[in-house]
Amino acid sequence: MKNTPKRKQRNKPGVVLFTAVAVMLMLSILLTATVSYVSVNRTKTNDNYKSKQAYLTASSTLESFINQIKTDTAPTNDPTAKAQQKKAIENLKKLASANSGKGTTTNVSYNGVDGKSDNIGTTKITVAQEGTSAKYIVVTCETTYLGKTEQVAAHISIRSDPKPADYTNTIELVGNGGAGYDNLNVIGDMAGINNTTGKVYRFTNNTSIYGSYLMYGSLEVSTQPLIMLKPSLVDEKQGSTVTISENLDVSNEFHINSTMARADGYNYVNIGQKLSTSNHMDVGSSGFDVDLFCCEANIGGNDYTQYGNFYVYKGAGAYNGDATFGANGQTINGSLYVEGDLNVTKSLKVTGSVYVTGTITGKDKIVCTASNIHEGAVLSKAGRDAKPQIPVSADAYVYYPEDFFMSNDTNVTTISDQYQAFYDGSNTKTFNTFASDWTNVDYTLTELIDLTGTGAKTPVTSRYKLRITSSCTWASDLSFNDYGNGSRILVDVSDSSGDIVIRLQNGLNLGAEWSPVIVVRNRSTIIDTTTGDRKYNCYFVSDSGSAITLNGIDSVTGKSQHSGSSACNYSFKGLKVFDYDTYVRMFDSSVLNNTKGNPGLPQSGFVLNPTSVDVAGSYRPKNSSIIFLFGENTTLNATDQSFFQGSFYSPQAIVNIATSGLGGLVVTDSAGGKMTVQCCAVGVVIANSFGNANTAFYVYTKPSTTSVMQNAKGDKDDYAYGYELDRYDHY
Repeated sequence: MKNTPKRKQRNKPGVVLFTAVAVMLMLSILLTATVSYVSVNRTKTNDNYKSKQAYLTASSTLESFINQIKTDTAPTNDPTAKAQQKKAIENLKKLASANSGKGTTTNVSYNGVDGKSDNIGTTKITVAQEGTSAKYIVVTCETTYLGKTEQVAAHISIRSDPKPADYTNTIELVGNGGAGYDNLNVIGDMAGINNTTGKVYRFTNNTSIYGSYLMYGSLEVSTQPLIMLKPSLVDEKQGSTVTISENLDVSNEFHINSTMARADGYNYVNIGQKLSTSNHMDVGSSGFDVDLFCCEANIGGNDYTQYGNFYVYKGAGAYNGDATFGANGQTINGSLYVEGDLNVTKSLKVTGSVYVTGTITGKDKIVCTASNIHEGAVLSKAGRDAKPQIPVSADAYVYYPEDFFMSNDTNVTTISDQYQAFYDGSNTKTFNTFASDWTNVDYTLTELIDLTGTGAKTPVTSRYKLRITSSCTWASDLSFNDYGNGSRILVDVSDSSGDIVIRLQNGLNLGAEWSPVIVVRNRSTIIDTTTGDRKYNCYFVSDSGSAITLNGIDSVTGKSQHSGSSACNYSFKGLKVFDYDTYVRMFDSSVLNNTKGNPGLPQSGFVLNPTSVDVAGSYRPKNSSIIFLFGENTTLNATDQSFFQGSFYSPQAIVNIATSGLGGLVVTDSAGGKMTVQCCAVGVVIANSFGNANTAFYVYTKPSTTSVMQNAKGDKDDYAYGYELDRYDHY
């Protein structure tokens, strides 16, 4: 046999999950999948093609095995399916470890289309260990055809990985304190995930959320906030919900509406304890029902209007499922369900039915068909009437930025070497280092780009005052005369650069006279075949020092512990950070050809699409490869029209983006609807505490699945069982 491993070799990264089908049965099914291929080609072969036919038969058999697994499998949250996946992996390991690691061999014969045996050779499939551990497996197909033998193999690494992080919230608060939001506007979902009782969040001055909202604690509402339930930006087939684990207190106008007709599984408000209103609350609208659940209700003041069903069910402790309706003007365009007692003190209109388990006081004030009022009723709590569950906790963050900075575990981080190089003296480069190299100064880039989405590429030229091509420190050593006044700085990520890690020097303070514009271009060619994300990313990291100690995983919480992280403080005015592919589409040539200055408003016709589906005439960015990692006790203050396109992972830091952001940005939804916004950030913001000011929007875009953020989050007992296909070989 020939030993030419480079003749056919392809890298295919990504984790592929097994189905619940028994491995031996799967082998049998997959082997038969090659019969039609071999039969069609049998008559075309001759003596000159014996080796080729043997190779084609072996490779098609092996690739059918791999491709069928890919086709039949998908990530799942179902516990039974996970158990079956684990069993399938264990079966495969048993096959490989048999015969002291030499594995298990299956002989296969091929039949013609008439069902009779064709004398065109046989294939042996062997599943064996590669080395001393069944964690590494090689699947070999060896075919002999008319005396010629060819052999191909797939090299596999068994994986049992914690569930990959899934980032679904535009803004996510991790801290155990409350927060107040003034003119905060979110396109996408928002959450406060720390399940600490007694927290109070406050919405004021026209705060709006266009998506779902989940919070642990109580919400106090004043000054006309809006929650507009929209399809999920993660999966357009899913709807949206509002979940508040404790109390909702509405002292001024509050609107919860929807752009979707109600369906099981979404369009509801779920309050874990008490709902109180004293001035105007709207829930749902005609044709767009939104159901509401709580454990006690006190509807008062002026105006309560709902399209959908109103449910008051018993809860823990003193919450007996009682309801009082005493507002001036109250209408439920749906049905009312009360598990305790109902007290109606002012006229209540109900277009559906009223079901009360206890007693009704003020029955004469209920405007409803008499036969539809049921006292002493038994509530089914099934189907639509079942109270949604409030999750005990959100997915925990297992690893923190400190782990990414200091861990030696490559399953946790890929950037610790670059980070620690700043402190061991092996990387002393700063932005000014690149400014000393004339090849990086006044840099002009021309690239063919598909601007229209039609596949036709046109040359696009953009110019930059400075180009950064490797990891370095952003320090305060640049000349203001050369690099102030909105200088454009290109960060150029490539295969040769690998991950670019930019350390922000502690205390970096740049006023409005600097207003730098950072553009990150990612042209790494190694791409995840599942997500399309490029292997390498750009990280902006805090100057948290090298004295960080990783103290292991807490046995109770399952979270990493650390100490020794240095506090950092940063202040930027007018800082703008763009992804290159968005930047060259957002602005016209008059902006792209300048190396300095505020880029201003996006060009007419640019429409940003943050949804999971393509919308004609819009640009949908890929998952962001720009990641901000801020360690414990770091504070970022960004003001004066600052804008960030990238994801913040700062679960123990404070992020204050008190800025009006980028003006004139047109954003579309999945239906093609458009709105023009002042935008502060496009990405994901995860912080211990978050502050905002001014009327500005935050728009959802997922972080790259190849970034270290993919390892940060997930249940420590929730594993994905599968394998990584390392490569194919032909021998």
